[in-house]
Amino acid sequence: MSLFAALRPNAPALDHLALALSGAQAQEARRPDGAPLVRWTPPELWHVTVSFFGSVPDGSVPDLAAALAPVARETPSLSLRLRGAGVFDRRVLWVGVGGPDADALPGLSVAVAGAAGEVGVRVDRRPRQRAHLTVARAAAGARQARRRAHARRSGGGGADDLTTGDPLAGPAAALSVYAGPDWTAHELLLLESTSGDASGRRVYCTVETFPLAGAAARG
Repeated sequence: MSLFAALRPNAPALDHLALALSGAQAQEARRPDGAPLVRWTPPELWHVTVSFFGSVPDGSVPDLAAALAPVARETPSLSLRLRGAGVFDRRVLWVGVGGPDADALPGLSVAVAGAAGEVGVRVDRRPRQRAHLTVARAAAGARQARRRAHARRSGGGGADDLTTGDPLAGPAAALSVYAGPDWTAHELLLLESTSGDASGRRVYCTVETFPLAGAAARG
C-alpha cells in the first residue's frame, strides 16, 4: 500500500480555493493547437501532506496506525489558513499554508515520521519545512514547450513565448496574493494512493482517521 499522512482543509476553505483557482486558470498558457500545458489537481485530491511512507506492507498497516494514534492525541487542533503560492522546479504549482499554528506543522511531521520509524516503516525524517497543497502540475510536453520558447526568445521571440515556456508562471502570479479563510485541522488522516482507473488517475482512500487533541470537544 502506498501511504501518507495528511491534513485536509474543511469544505469552506476548499470552496474558497476553488473559486480563486477559477481565476488563476484564466492565466493558463496553452499550446498553439489549444492543448493544455497544465494539469489541474481535482479538489478531491487536495490535502496538506504531513509525511510520506511510500510502499507499506499490508501487515504493517495496523502497527503504523497504532503508532500514529498517540501522536494525534498529543497534538492540539491546528488553526491554519491557505495563502500564497509558488512553483517547485517549474513542475508543481502549490498553495502555501499559514495561520496561527502553521509553525507547528514541521514538528508534527517529525513526530509522525518518528512514530512510523519505531514500527519499522521507512520514511523521510526531514521535516516538511514548506507546508503546501498541490493544485496543478505541468502537463506532459511542457518541458519541450519551454525549450522551444527559449529558442524563440533567443531569436527575438516575444512575451507570449515566455508565458508558453513557463505555463505555471501565470497561475502562480495570480495566486501569489491569495489568502483563504481560517480553518481548523481536527484530525490526522492516513491515506492510501492508488490508480483509480485505466487512465492512471490517482485516487486517495482514507485508511484511518486520528482525532487531534480537543477534537472531540469541538462544538
